[in-house]
Amino acid sequence: MKIFIILFVMSISSTFLFSQDANLDKNYLWRVGVHSGSSLIWGDLSDNNNPLSKMFSNESKLSYELDFNRKLSEVFSVEGSFLFGKLTGVRSIWSDKKDADLTFLTKFYDYNIGVNADITALFGAKPDRLISVYILGGIGMTNYKAVKSVASTGQTLNSANGQALIIPWGWGMSFNLTPRFSIFAQNTFRNTFVDDIDAHIGSGTKVNDIYSFTSVGASYLFGSKKDKKPQLELVPINNNDTTIAQVEEYIPVNVSTSVDIPTYIKPNEFKTVNVILNKGDLNSAAEFNQTFPDGFIVENIKNSNGDFSFEQGKLVYKWANLPSDTQISIAYKIKAGNIIGESFNIPGTLVYKEKGKINVKQFKNQILIENIVSGTDIVGVQDKIENTPSKTDKSGIFYAVQVAAVYGGKMNPAAIQKQYKLNDLVSESEYKGYNNYTIGNYSDYSSAEERINGTKVNGAYVVVFKDGKYLPHLYDVNQDIMDKTPFNENGLTYKVQISASNNRPYPIIKLANKLKVNANEIYEEKVNIWYQYSFGKFNSLSDAKTYVAKAKALGISDAFVVIFENGKRIK
Repeated sequence: MKIFIILFVMSISSTFLFSQDANLDKNYLWRVGVHSGSSLIWGDLSDNNNPLSKMFSNESKLSYELDFNRKLSEVFSVEGSFLFGKLTGVRSIWSDKKDADLTFLTKFYDYNIGVNADITALFGAKPDRLISVYILGGIGMTNYKAVKSVASTGQTLNSANGQALIIPWGWGMSFNLTPRFSIFAQNTFRNTFVDDIDAHIGSGTKVNDIYSFTSVGASYLFGSKKDKKPQLELVPINNNDTTIAQVEEYIPVNVSTSVDIPTYIKPNEFKTVNVILNKGDLNSAAEFNQTFPDGFIVENIKNSNGDFSFEQGKLVYKWANLPSDTQISIAYKIKAGNIIGESFNIPGTLVYKEKGKINVKQFKNQILIENIVSGTDIVGVQDKIENTPSKTDKSGIFYAVQVAAVYGGKMNPAAIQKQYKLNDLVSESEYKGYNNYTIGNYSDYSSAEERINGTKVNGAYVVVFKDGKYLPHLYDVNQDIMDKTPFNENGLTYKVQISASNNRPYPIIKLANKLKVNANEIYEEKVNIWYQYSFGKFNSLSDAKTYVAKAKALGISDAFVVIFENGKRIK
């Protein structure tokens, strides 16, 4: 009961919070699952209380469940299910050593609604994870029809028909094979509020019956987000002096702002802020404003025919009618005043009218006031930042260290740098709704691996970029870095198999780092569902066996020789 209450409160809270998140990934909001397995009773008419042996005994009955799940956030979802099946048990002797010789058979179906919490997502698992572990709880009703009889003769002694409140709770593990399809294993219990699910009410006890359902199944995700339909507007036109109403398609203007606030500023230093407003063909009234903390001073440089004001920390540019250009620019100077080194949020809005409707675009920037110690500038909190090039400007394959990630929102890179006392610039990359924050640009994996040890970030790991694009897995570049000429031109080629992976690739770069070899000396081949990895291009069996010993010394205990003939594996 406590588990259900906790999950229910967490679900309501998360629903409120995530309903305000404009960036919530609404693709595949719904999931349907079917599963079957063993249903067991934990009541008066059962001798066996060992879960494992009970499941493989004649007290186990096959039951079936259908469930529907609606995602609220990356962690929480609402789930409803319908379970139907049978329960049975045998009581041969009572606790006082008297003979019982009783058995029962119950047919039941129940339905419930509750909350599902993905524990792996709650603790920050990576995107596209293969395995998800979850807990669930809820409330529902069960309907049952039970018959109690003598075990040795089959004579009916009693029957019970009824309906009862249940509290379902449990846990499960899901294996996400594709973005839509998963298989899972699940174990749930139904705490009932009656004692006659087995058609027997125990004497001298107030313990109600419990039944469980251990199952395996499959689920499918659906319900992708639909694009917005264009707004339609009735526009009167003049045709031969007769007013006709015709339907005209109207697509809202894509209005956006770009505010180039500096990441750092020194106390009492002026810096210029450039703002670009992309407003399309809008020519209505508009107002751009930002709110600065106490101590900041703002002076106008360029107002693009708007009225500028700065009072009590609020900057305002106001237009009775926006200029005709599709893109307008404004600029101003900011000064931090004599403020102690600290990070500040600078929120702002762009308010404008479109077809008589008032629209508001919100945005937020952050600025860090640099400390000054003994005349030496300290950028952030530690040493001067190493000026590394932007990842998006770099071609080829390189590696970085991921230090943070957030789903459906953004973090300020300067704040991350300050929090973890990093010397490197923090870069931001987007992937499937996640904003990922990384440091470093390394041409080799080992340098990125070494950089992890130099950070104080718990859970930092190496990621890969290809031509400036963030990739979710290190093995996504296997085909780019592996051995392209793995075999001798003629005859036999002896290689050493160093690893194999079931159903998904393994990062070649990790194998190369462990063996202290180049990645282009490792070959990846796929045989059925297995990805197999081998090293070298030896001319003799003895040379290959020599390398097997070396690989085992490096910790690859299951290394062995494989033989290819004209590029085909023969052993």
